[in-house]
Amino acid sequence: MAKKPKTPNLHDELNFARFGVISMHSRVDQSVTTWNTEFTVNARTFRIEAITPQGRPHGIDTDTLVSLETLFVVKGCPDDNWVHTTAYEVRELMGLANNGENYHRLRQSIRRLYFTSVIVGRKSSLAGTQRVRWDNVGVRFFEGLRYRDSEDDGELSALESEATLSIRLGEQLADSIRAGSSQVLDGQLLHRLEQPPARALYRTLQAHRRQDDGQMLRELQVPLTEWRQATGLTTDRSDLVRRALGAAHEELLANHYLERAVIEGRGKAAVAHYTFADVDAADPTLVRLLRNAGVTVARATALAGQHPERVEEALRFLEHRRAMQGGVRNPGGLVADFLEHPAKYDLPADFVTPERQREERTNRLGQQKVAAEQAAQARTEAQLDQLGAASPEVQWAAQRSTLQVLLKKHLNAGQWGQLEHLARSGEIGAVALTRELLEATARSGLPEQIGRLKRRLNPLLPAE
Repeated sequence: MAKKPKTPNLHDELNFARFGVISMHSRVDQSVTTWNTEFTVNARTFRIEAITPQGRPHGIDTDTLVSLETLFVVKGCPDDNWVHTTAYEVRELMGLANNGENYHRLRQSIRRLYFTSVIVGRKSSLAGTQRVRWDNVGVRFFEGLRYRDSEDDGELSALESEATLSIRLGEQLADSIRAGSSQVLDGQLLHRLEQPPARALYRTLQAHRRQDDGQMLRELQVPLTEWRQATGLTTDRSDLVRRALGAAHEELLANHYLERAVIEGRGKAAVAHYTFADVDAADPTLVRLLRNAGVTVARATALAGQHPERVEEALRFLEHRRAMQGGVRNPGGLVADFLEHPAKYDLPADFVTPERQREERTNRLGQQKVAAEQAAQARTEAQLDQLGAASPEVQWAAQRSTLQVLLKKHLNAGQWGQLEHLARSGEIGAVALTRELLEATARSGLPEQIGRLKRRLNPLLPAE
């Protein structure tokens, strides 16, 4: 994922995360529209029967569902279960790049989830008998859907980014979130994980490691045959299951969510073993930096875990002391003492902390950006002033490329042709239109301005 998360935490209903309906595969055989499975993880047994007319949910569908669940929570869990948002807001929360391909992918993802119907059975044994009881319930991810999409010169249908996107969560899903049966996912970790399978596996692991009392297991062991179904892997070939899990394991290990991930044994006897990393564990990079400064292994590990935000400052203080005194007899001891007893050290006037450096650099870059934007705006205004008295044909020729950039996502081919006709005839001034769109962009009013333009191009559109 390319973007930073807009929220540090994302909300996800706990039971749906355990059902394994959304496959961690990036691609699935879309011709398979019905399937059923049964698996046991952490002493919980589930039986899943699914109908998926648009193909089994997979890939970014995990991100789509979690983002919409999060918006449901952010908006106060509305009683009618509707989430009113925009494709732009959902895509931003998912961390996807802002382009037409991703609005197409989001459209397909929402439709897959909407069309999916599932009957879930929870297994229990009757005390004192050999009988097994199944409690079954039919569930839906979404029960209502309203959206606007568009096609441009034969391109794939994509959601319009600023149009209202309304999705009604399934009754069981919404009620469960409202009742508090949900988990909080680390948004920063999710957005560091680059591949959908790793994000899907993280969500599934978090759901299954959680005990009924809220405690989180430090280790989780699952037979591979069961884990394949719990993660939605559609192949029963052990080598392909291992390969699919292996790539996700590497990402989760690299991002310090997992401390250990191994698959032991062969065939039906294979077992997946997971050891989860301590959330308060020290960053290995910081430990290495402290070790290089002369701090002992045990002390470096402890200090990096306790004071991660001050390690860089301590190392810069060490370099400053070396420069002032020509050397330091016990550099490791000085760094450790600086971190443990900051009040002992009066920083010299010419010592600039890393935080102050970053702040000054951010301010400087911000000022440069503002100056550049102001200069560009001034040049644009001067050019528009010069063009204002030109003929409609000249105005259109000069502003056509700028208007394309501003309007490409919002006008279809017919609307663009109508705009060109009106601009060339002088009924719409290309220069005046450019000014209006730029001003609307600056005050975050572009959607309203484009709505007025569309109604001018087609008076039959309803007024808003």
